[in-house]
Amino acid sequence: MREERSGFGRLLRRLASAMANGAEDPAAAEFLRRRAHFHAGLPMGPLAAQDYVVFDLEATGLSPSRGDALVAIGAVRLRDLSPVARFETLVNPGRAIPPGATRYHGITDAMVADAPPTAAAIASFCAFADGAVLVAHNAAFDATLLRMEEFRGAPPVPNPVLCSMMVSRWLDPEEPDHSLDGLAARAGIVIARRHAALGDADATAELWLRLLARAAARGVEHLPELARRAGLERAMAELAGRF
Repeated sequence: MREERSGFGRLLRRLASAMANGAEDPAAAEFLRRRAHFHAGLPMGPLAAQDYVVFDLEATGLSPSRGDALVAIGAVRLRDLSPVARFETLVNPGRAIPPGATRYHGITDAMVADAPPTAAAIASFCAFADGAVLVAHNAAFDATLLRMEEFRGAPPVPNPVLCSMMVSRWLDPEEPDHSLDGLAARAGIVIARRHAALGDADATAELWLRLLARAAARGVEHLPELARRAGLERAMAELAGRF
């Protein structure tokens, strides 16, 4: 029997259509709920002694739990508080990129036509980030996107994830703007390629080094303490539900 004539084939098409048109898949929602409360262990030791991979993702939209997919990864590896390697790839999401998303990050269907598929791109990113602590700005979005790609068949990303936005909120609770643009402007950081994955990752890496220095000045000695004092796990789990 041809798949399009089978009940299973029709079910697959309905699920794909629902996800592409903004309806939430109950199985995906349950997967995200469980995964949002799983956090890989953070290494002990001085803040400056850790390997960090500061990364940024671009997508077909801002709602990965409702079908938006990965289109780009950019990352900077920090060792001894200095950049030592960079990673950048476009990703073929297997679906059309909406014009609104293209206006945001500049990535078109033609640009990703020959890019690696999602599973291969994430596997390459995992190899680049092996053994490191991941850092992203508004990391709840990036973590949700990676988990949704895992739900759809990509390899899981096992690294612990920290959020520069949450650390900034802990350090400066009186500041109203903790966006990457706002923080970069206050710190004098120039974002060379805004909304390009590697450009945003470069800016976030520079910001992360400054946040670590300020956290150390407040007596934070290791990453588990930083996560506890900034309330990272609870806050990221709560924010994940928004995406």
